[in-house]
Amino acid sequence: MIGYLAEERESPREARRLSDAPATGLPRPADTGLPRPSAAARSASAAPDAAGVVARVVDGDTLELRRDGGLVRVRLLGVDAPEVGSCFARDSTARLRELLPTGSAVRTEYDTESKDRYGRHLLYVWNARGVFVNEALARGGHAVGELHLPNRARHARIAAASDAARRAGAGLWSGCPASPKPSPPASPAPETPEAPEVPAAPAGLPPGPSAGVPDVDCSDLDGPVWVGDADPHRLDRDGDGIGCDSR
Repeated sequence: MIGYLAEERESPREARRLSDAPATGLPRPADTGLPRPSAAARSASAAPDAAGVVARVVDGDTLELRRDGGLVRVRLLGVDAPEVGSCFARDSTARLRELLPTGSAVRTEYDTESKDRYGRHLLYVWNARGVFVNEALARGGHAVGELHLPNRARHARIAAASDAARRAGAGLWSGCPASPKPSPPASPAPETPEAPEVPAAPAGLPPGPSAGVPDVDCSDLDGPVWVGDADPHRLDRDGDGIGCDSR
């Protein structure tokens, strides 16, 4: 009888497992077999894993979440979607809105860094159906897998999805040119006429006024002056380097 009661009681390990269950009501993502971030890396995050509600999708890899009574901007980790205005950008944004409709609940996870230099939260995101959004974007060819060092906990999984999309020609891999088209050659610059050869300063010819003095003309001078190829007061009318030599 004592042994039977002992079997009915929860083991400490089972109790810990139950206490670790998410309090958000959202399913945890399936175990990927990849190691989770170390305790040191997770302790460096600004906050532990948390739930949120989608406020707005900005583009194919950026969104805003309502969380802890505030609004936070999120940059999805491990993917890079086309910039607004470039090839496939609208498709990528539309796909992210399908995965994360406004008002839907999400579960998020930090990696080593919590924010980027622009103050955006760097996150892995799962939607209310348990879909790993970062991976889904890469697998559909709506974003390219990209390693954002030092954040690499989920990189292998996202990179594999991106490689599969590339091999299948999914999304942007076939919808966009492999390389930008070459731009037409620029029109040749107009030829600059050669400046007349300036002779050496004649002996005994005083230098002309420098650029730092108030503007002067030949009527202010006693005679010809040497200006060379620098003539700030426009005293050399024939380009021979001598100013005021013909009045």
